[in-house]
Amino acid sequence: MSKSIFTYGYFLTAFFVLPSIAFATDASKNQPTKEKTPIELQREQTLQLTHKMMGHINLAQFALDIKLPDEASGYIKKAQAIQTELMTQSPELKINSSFKYGKVTYDGSQTIKERYVPVMDDILLISDYETIFKHSKEMGIKETDAGLVHINVMVDLAAVKTSLDNALQDISKKEYSQAQSALAAIFKSAIIDETEIDDPILAISGNLALAKAFLSERQYDKARFTLEYVQKRLSDAKNTSLSGVDQASVDKLSTDLDNLQAELKKEDPTLTQRISDQFDHWKKAVKGWTS
Repeated sequence: MSKSIFTYGYFLTAFFVLPSIAFATDASKNQPTKEKTPIELQREQTLQLTHKMMGHINLAQFALDIKLPDEASGYIKKAQAIQTELMTQSPELKINSSFKYGKVTYDGSQTIKERYVPVMDDILLISDYETIFKHSKEMGIKETDAGLVHINVMVDLAAVKTSLDNALQDISKKEYSQAQSALAAIFKSAIIDETEIDDPILAISGNLALAKAFLSERQYDKARFTLEYVQKRLSDAKNTSLSGVDQASVDKLSTDLDNLQAELKKEDPTLTQRISDQFDHWKKAVKGWTS
């Protein structure tokens, strides 16, 4: 998965949290938590709402792309509600931040498209995902890549309101292409850049968590491509950042991941339960490489 400027993507937004998918290190859990000030708490809430709003908007664009206009209208209305709330609580109309996403690349009929699963508070989030994924699969849209990335954004709330209003009006008139353009304009102006996680240990651990999350939802191809990315980062780091790590443990993890990827191709529904604890073991082992 190469580093690239965001060009055309969708965020599969989140309303329920998958259990036991924390990306934070074990060490951070043992450190005392500093009490946050009211300003810090407000800022945190603003960013979370912005993250969800962007997810709703991109999911609406995704829904339009796969011929689900009613669902798209629903996501736009949810985004409008959040935008209104943000306008009342934010002293500034532009919000700058960096968000984590599980990036999934698809090979569509005409172009490569990228979609993003939001990660908030170090937890992978997914919402209304099953319906959208099922429909896209029926249309023959295939995954080609997956992995964890950071995306830096500058969101203009006033511009978002205008685009959302226009998109909803366009859908009501069945002018779906214009609605897609209005939604796409939000991201074209908001996305600053997209980067991979530089630290190999954090990248490997985070992507193992992402693969586990996809597997929990029986998204076998997404899990398999995420593990391929883990293998790539593992291979790249062997002779550099992981040069001091026991080679046998690195090779064993690589072999285990190869075997799991082969199993994922079978799409065995019992695999999730059988392999869940193994993911946690791998993550713990990887984090131990830094100690």
